[in-house]
Amino acid sequence: MKKRTAWTLAIALLAVCSQAQAEPKAEKPKQPNPASALLTAAKEGDTGAIRKLLSSGTKVDSRDQSGATPLFVASLFGRADAAKLLIKKGADIKAAKGGDGSTALIVAAFFCHTDTVKLLLKSGADINTVNKRSDTPLDAVSGEWSEGLGEFYAGVGKALGLKIDLESIKAARPKIAALLKSRGGKTGKKPAGKIEDVAKLGLRCSYYVNGRIHVNVLGTPEGKPITVPPVKGWEDFKPSWSKTGDMLVFFRRVKNDPVVVNWKTVLCVIKVDGTGFQKLTDDTNTNFNPTWTRDGSNTPIWNRRNLKTGGFIVMKSKVGNRPGQEVAITNPRYHNWAYTCLMDGRILVQSVHPKYGWGYFLMTPKPGGEPRYERIDTAGLEKKGLLDRISISPSEDKVCFEHQIGHKHNPIGRTLFVADFDAKKRAMTNVKPFANLERKPQWFAYPRWTKGEKVIVYHAARALYLYNVKDGKTTRVSTNPRADYRYPHGEAMPK
Repeated sequence: MKKRTAWTLAIALLAVCSQAQAEPKAEKPKQPNPASALLTAAKEGDTGAIRKLLSSGTKVDSRDQSGATPLFVASLFGRADAAKLLIKKGADIKAAKGGDGSTALIVAAFFCHTDTVKLLLKSGADINTVNKRSDTPLDAVSGEWSEGLGEFYAGVGKALGLKIDLESIKAARPKIAALLKSRGGKTGKKPAGKIEDVAKLGLRCSYYVNGRIHVNVLGTPEGKPITVPPVKGWEDFKPSWSKTGDMLVFFRRVKNDPVVVNWKTVLCVIKVDGTGFQKLTDDTNTNFNPTWTRDGSNTPIWNRRNLKTGGFIVMKSKVGNRPGQEVAITNPRYHNWAYTCLMDGRILVQSVHPKYGWGYFLMTPKPGGEPRYERIDTAGLEKKGLLDRISISPSEDKVCFEHQIGHKHNPIGRTLFVADFDAKKRAMTNVKPFANLERKPQWFAYPRWTKGEKVIVYHAARALYLYNVKDGKTTRVSTNPRADYRYPHGEAMPK
């Protein structure tokens, strides 16, 4: 069952208060904007300025570009006196919403502004109104406390200019939850789906179980694996299904090391029926995270560690090639990491480009020359931390990925997201978290699309889960509680 806390509100809140934060430092407008001034007064709790602006004709429900009203901003910043004055002057509580539909009561509850919560309830705020993600005020304070949640409160507070007392918030969350429940507050969470219903969908995936690769219908018990490494201690990782539907590419770890980037691995391909196994590389390099191109060439690509620089190079080969025939498609002088491909031949990469700097790009390979890089708009997420394991949907209008706070690589405690994607504009929009919103210190990873693009499969805590994009339900689909499940990949859905 989904838990909705920090990430559910944070992205919207960061946008909502862009105008209420401060006046721009650039050239000042010749005529001050009364609506903007009212939002700023609401943020600061300046009741004198609010009275003056309202008496001069400024509308009490003036909105900024994000859609926020003064009452919403006052509630967000815990300015109970300002909120009380705005309500007295006719502010519409129902209209006090952010761009994502979050109500004044939702944000006041989330930031544990107890006096403001009580004021809004007394003034008739609907206790169970939901935002666009079906969050209620109760959902805003129902998640368990964790170190990651505390860090995120601090980060969001800093971004919004809010003074955050983590100990006070930690203590107040259950009290506000109890208050809301006593007034009839309910959750907007969706019930978990049933595994038998998933099995009826007939969704085939490839995935890792205890070091072997399986091809199976989600929600049903596994049969025999299609790979069995010939040496004890070797394991097969991260199978990616070709767009043609008949082959998998994966890597085999032949030398282990506590430092993952020091592994030695062999890039391999195999047919989905377990026949046709072949090696594309030898065992002298570190080859990671393979996938297939979508441009009709059915070309395996992957990331190889550059032993000279410590970064990675994007490589490619062909089915039927021998080890040693693989070639680099990025410049070895700077780091590149490939995630997912587009039908027009572009590849989504993370790069430390000598001209454009660090970031996420759509890269167009150029045989014998320097690739072309076009920066992607990640809706601000790259400024807050790393995006990883990015997967573009087959129709190329959506994307799913992991996100961590901070830029020092840490796979534990990440949140999984889904977003709209415009390949022409190179932009992510409508970004929505769907797993590990609390950023619990667990391994949530590898979100991947399945046929029909209605559900996303991912792994978490040694199990596989399916998230329904439309109804928000999450279902555990792995069947063996004693096994270690990882790296799911939908049938004929190159990541």
